[in-house]
Amino acid sequence: MFIGHYAASFALKKVSPRTSLRALLLGVQFVDILFMIFILFGIERMRLIPGTTASNSLKLDFMPYTHSLLGTFLWAVGAFVLFRFALLRKSGYENHTRNLISFAVAIAVLSHYFFDVPMHLRDLPLAGDDSYKLGLALWNNRIAAVSLEFFLTLGMFAVYLTASKPGQGFAGKYGMPIFGAALLVICVLQYIIPPPTTIIELSSQALASYIGIGLVGGWLDQKRVYS
Repeated sequence: MFIGHYAASFALKKVSPRTSLRALLLGVQFVDILFMIFILFGIERMRLIPGTTASNSLKLDFMPYTHSLLGTFLWAVGAFVLFRFALLRKSGYENHTRNLISFAVAIAVLSHYFFDVPMHLRDLPLAGDDSYKLGLALWNNRIAAVSLEFFLTLGMFAVYLTASKPGQGFAGKYGMPIFGAALLVICVLQYIIPPPTTIIELSSQALASYIGIGLVGGWLDQKRVYS
């Protein structure tokens, strides 16, 4: 899953409006950001084998540090500690607000594993690579896979829009609707356009996408008005 992960960001922003959408958008893809870096250095491993699934060529061989349930949970705990005791320490927020923001970011990180389970083959370990692995293999049905991502993102983006009002200027009024529409277009295109042919190409494209979406979405969210 790619675009569908952002549904968790939009839902969490509705629940915790003071949490930075930038942090949430990057948070839901945090383990994938690590994974794309790890595979470049051989810490985790994947191959691109055409026909691995009906939707993509990803053969995910070894990824216990980022995509196991235990690994994802530990990264989420790390995100909570980082925000609660470092990034928000001098924010001026009350303890309750700092806790809520930190918890929202942690849930964003943790959500990645559970959003991946419906899509992946059985390659998501519970702990180490030799532990039991989960995956419902929805990637083997391209129509079902794209439909789940599309409507999940659409639904949660609609929920997100109810948490704020359009701001001033073009970016404030139209920026986020255009951003949401762009995500939906990308959601469909990822199942249509030719996939990358090398690990370096895949990693560079993925990292640019994750960071770009996080920065642009976070900037546009700041143009909206929260009560």
